[in-house]
Amino acid sequence: MDRSSTSLKLLTILVLLYGGLLIYASLMPYNFTSSVDLSQLFHVRIWNYWPFNPWARFSGSDFLSNLVLYVPLGFLLATRLCFTRIGRLMSFGLTALVCSCLSAGIETLQGLTISRIPSATDWVLNSVSGLLGAGVGVFQGQSLWDRTTSWLKDRWHSHPLDIVTLSYMVLLAADALSPFLPTILLSQVWRNLENSHFGIAEGLAQHPWHWWLITRALMYLILTFLLAAWGGTGHRQREWGKAMFLAILFSLGLELMKPMIVSRVINVANIAIAAGGAALAAGMGSLCAERLSRRRKLDLAILALLGYECYLAWTPFNFIWKLEPALRKLPSAVELLPLYHYAMGASLNHVRLFVQAIVLQGILIYLLRMRFFRFEQCQARLALAVLLAAVLGFLLEGGQLFLPSRTPAMTDIYCFMIGAACGALLPRMRQRTEELP
Repeated sequence: MDRSSTSLKLLTILVLLYGGLLIYASLMPYNFTSSVDLSQLFHVRIWNYWPFNPWARFSGSDFLSNLVLYVPLGFLLATRLCFTRIGRLMSFGLTALVCSCLSAGIETLQGLTISRIPSATDWVLNSVSGLLGAGVGVFQGQSLWDRTTSWLKDRWHSHPLDIVTLSYMVLLAADALSPFLPTILLSQVWRNLENSHFGIAEGLAQHPWHWWLITRALMYLILTFLLAAWGGTGHRQREWGKAMFLAILFSLGLELMKPMIVSRVINVANIAIAAGGAALAAGMGSLCAERLSRRRKLDLAILALLGYECYLAWTPFNFIWKLEPALRKLPSAVELLPLYHYAMGASLNHVRLFVQAIVLQGILIYLLRMRFFRFEQCQARLALAVLLAAVLGFLLEGGQLFLPSRTPAMTDIYCFMIGAACGALLPRMRQRTEELP
């Protein structure tokens, strides 16, 4: 099979990037100390957790996070090694060894810091996580990588909005299913069902009106527009009905999965409002899609995305314009470290927020490139995009200084800048008027 060197270079970069990110985030905030009893560290401290200590406190979220953490690294590394001539068995063994040694080294270094907690349990779970990823990578990695990169390349040249649609659906699913703690305990599932809201009025009472308008109606209105453009089908009447049906079905599927997640319950109002947004999109599309120019569609998309980012940053909008409380919320020096808050949170939900911030900003910058020709042709496009993202980030996070229930974070600004860089560097898709319904 012919494999481009660009594809393999990308795979190598992803391996190094993910491995480096693991090291960087796991040792945050780097407050190393020399006053560490190594004997106690290796003989007592790292073994003082479940299952080595049966009486120790057990956290389901930590268990799941550590069990998932090294799967991407194991998969990517095993896949990359399989493209060499060392064979599957050797690729599996080397990948398992690298993941285990990396985790052991990180846990050891964590024992030399003040604020991090080393744990043999984490090392075991990370090693198992790497094994799982390596197993998938050895047996399916090459074919999955080739098919995925080939599909993405073909779709980007033919129907790029399909990639945006899938990414958007992944973000919606991640938001609906956080905190990503699945359960198969019938008692837990039954308790979630008992606490569910099967009445629309009861469900609507759980959130303010603006929450339903932005996070449900608007989000599924956009999803319906994207689904209507799947495969470059344009804006035929039957496509709008199909898109509306698929959006509602997607919302229903996510809602039915919630009882299988710890602390999540069904809320019928989610489906009702999502259906309303989808129906509104279908009606608007049927009546207005042909009348709006491509520029107007891009304008609406940019405004919708900016509005959504403002909503996420400033809800619940209970601003208190006092300087003294705002000054107390300014970040400390250590909190200025890139990705500090996500690294210290160390949960799958923080991963979701990290990816969401990058993806949304990347889409915003790319839409600006499509809308403004001068921005697209600007030689300093990358620097300008990063600067725009930084300014937007400072405005949104600065507003949180005056919100009692919100805490501003430099991490979000860094993620905005990363997303902007990705949006500025991404190759421009071909002009296809049928892509925008």
